[in-house]
Amino acid sequence: MKLCVDLRYANDKFPGIGRMVTALAQEFAQHPQIDQLDLLINPHNSNTHLAIPATNHKVHHHVLNATPFSLAEAWQIRRIIATTNADWFYTPYLRVPLLPIPCKLLVTIHDVIPLTTPAPWWLKIGLRVALTLVALRANAITSVSAHAAHQIITQLWPQRTVHTIANGVAAQFFTPKNNSHQLPPAITGPFCLCVSSNQAHKNLATLVAAWADAYMRGAIPAQSQLVLVGQFSDHRPQPWRDARYQQLPIVAITAPDDVLLVTLYQHATIFVLPSLAEGFGLPLVEALASRVPIICHPHPAISAVVGEAAVLCDMHDSVQLAQQIASLWYDHPRQQQLRAAGSQRALLFHWRTAADAYVQLMQTH
Repeated sequence: MKLCVDLRYANDKFPGIGRMVTALAQEFAQHPQIDQLDLLINPHNSNTHLAIPATNHKVHHHVLNATPFSLAEAWQIRRIIATTNADWFYTPYLRVPLLPIPCKLLVTIHDVIPLTTPAPWWLKIGLRVALTLVALRANAITSVSAHAAHQIITQLWPQRTVHTIANGVAAQFFTPKNNSHQLPPAITGPFCLCVSSNQAHKNLATLVAAWADAYMRGAIPAQSQLVLVGQFSDHRPQPWRDARYQQLPIVAITAPDDVLLVTLYQHATIFVLPSLAEGFGLPLVEALASRVPIICHPHPAISAVVGEAAVLCDMHDSVQLAQQIASLWYDHPRQQQLRAAGSQRALLFHWRTAADAYVQLMQTH
């Protein structure tokens, strides 16, 4: 099989999708059923830490020299696919090239959260247009959880089959804690970690309010901190910058490299994901593999990832979350139980298993 993979998303603006597609590309590069792997890369997109498979007799890089996601770039993609005689073009996002491509198309749709939660009208319309385009053009469609697949099916026109292929977790998150790796100087004490973005459904305001409540009441240690990690847009609210919290020890870290991200997971006292909805929740499996106790929302896709290896809390309620943070902070037996259960739960998620499922799907279509 000759496979062309859209690696335009391997950049700092798409931390979750970028991690997914580069991990899959690494597995595709070693997969015995893939004879040729062509990777589309646009250097106009900044990629500071995601590892792309090296070129060899099987793996080929194709550098795009047009504005990302432009019509000129679409022409280049079409020409590359035709030149390489690819059997399949795989893209991990529903922003497919505008022009028809001379091979079969496989698309991953992670979720339709803007259609199921409050969102701007223009975003809802744009997503429906993108879903329709994918439904009309893709030979096969996947999603990352059964819940997300069900929601996508109800939104697609015409009705389409959506195959579920769960994400994996990178090997570095299973590595033993390494005390030689330094935390940023701003982190000076035990900390509550959150890896997320500041999209509305990520619900960071509730976490910040809950942690501040626990901290101000003295329910957690005075030297403790809240560490927020992710890609934070300046065009969306950043609740930790609110005047109410300016004197509190809250640290925000943007786009860490893999070494720092692993170190943050390994040194965190607890991990909280306040998100109200997810397609999968990649930080959850990273936290599970890193053996950090987790508090998260009982959303179906989230529960499917963590199973019994996390504390579930209604993330609409900052008072309840503050109580859960304070309770888990001092409950060392419960922390150890969650660490052990989490490390076992994480073993269910492998990028090799995911790559095998993608290959099998392509072979049967």
